Amino acid sequence: MAVAGIPEPRLAARPEVQPQLTVIVPTRNEAANIVALLNRVDAALKGMDAEVLFVDDSTDRTPQTIESVRKGFNVTVRLHHRPPDTRWGGLGGAVVDGLRLSRSPYAVVMDGDLQHPPEALKTLYDAAVANQADMVIASRYRGDGDAAGLASGVRRFVSSGANLVSRLVFPRRLRGVTDVMSGFFLVRVGALHLDNLQPSGYKILLELLVRTNKVRVTEVPYSFGERHAGESNASMAEGLRFIRHLFWLRIPRAARFVLVGITGLVPNIIGITVLTAAGVHYVVAAILATQIANVWNFIGCELLVWHDKKGSRQRRIIPFMLLNSSDLVLRLPLLAFFVERWGLGVGTGTLLTLVVASALRFLLIDRLIYRSREKNVSPNPSDTPVVAEPEAFDDVLVEHTA
Repeated sequence: MAVAGIPEPRLAARPEVQPQLTVIVPTRNEAANIVALLNRVDAALKGMDAEVLFVDDSTDRTPQTIESVRKGFNVTVRLHHRPPDTRWGGLGGAVVDGLRLSRSPYAVVMDGDLQHPPEALKTLYDAAVANQADMVIASRYRGDGDAAGLASGVRRFVSSGANLVSRLVFPRRLRGVTDVMSGFFLVRVGALHLDNLQPSGYKILLELLVRTNKVRVTEVPYSFGERHAGESNASMAEGLRFIRHLFWLRIPRAARFVLVGITGLVPNIIGITVLTAAGVHYVVAAILATQIANVWNFIGCELLVWHDKKGSRQRRIIPFMLLNSSDLVLRLPLLAFFVERWGLGVGTGTLLTLVVASALRFLLIDRLIYRSREKNVSPNPSDTPVVAEPEAFDDVLVEHTA
């Protein structure tokens, strides 16, 4: 789909010689930084067969700038512009697209604003080769590294706080990793399981560490610089997105479904209590209260449980409501039994029937509405396999390279 002022998504021709290193630069409105970045990358990788791959989500003239200067460097410069309807996963999705398009055994991910010094690229590559590492993280908190380039004390606090929280949530898997929030790192592409990734937002390293099988990780210190030009893409919304993504990674899907279902008990029980107090028969009240709870649960499932599913929510809500309502076939006889035979209160009986039905509902909703009908958007034309839960993965092995 053509976008005014933006070229069609295009890939430069495949290099005849496989490069040693691909530098993946996800960009969004970084036109003023492109030339300075390429000059420094070109100088830093002098003597290496390397390529720079821009994965671009810009609405300014960034792609035109890249096209106009890309032939003036020793490194191969390639551009993949993502039209708006293909920008899955935010910046993290752009990185995964870049990893799929990489032609090298090793790839470095770095920002386009020069806060990540290109002069450290060779250091990352040498550390990977010398240590046979699958990942090399440029750390602001290791050795003589520093985070002086963070624009304010608030950003420094948020960065260090998110780093600490991540390590507390995954104490074994992130043992020894000092900069989980780093956006500057090298990976051995063959060690990754790209089909297992579900990035969300601008921090992709945590996703790679958690969802990749046992990998050997090395850190090297670096100094985080000041932005060369333009405005940072970091925001409060991105910070909240990161916290939500951390929740998704740590809590298995079934447990999230249970949590949403527990919160759905509140509108259900309040609804049936109010309706019966108003003189509505408890069976009719149970049916009406169930519909209120179903709407609540649908919103919770879309936001917290099956958040990674694309497509129309309007098309999912009808089968969701029908499937959740169908458990009334089981619950109403149980409710009548609890109330008429056991003498339980309507609220208590409703709670017991909801507990019995919750496990069955999860299996049916997962299989019939979300898992089989929707496939995750992916740059790979083949279907994306089901994402394994992070608990199935082994620990990360972390070493330190000075």
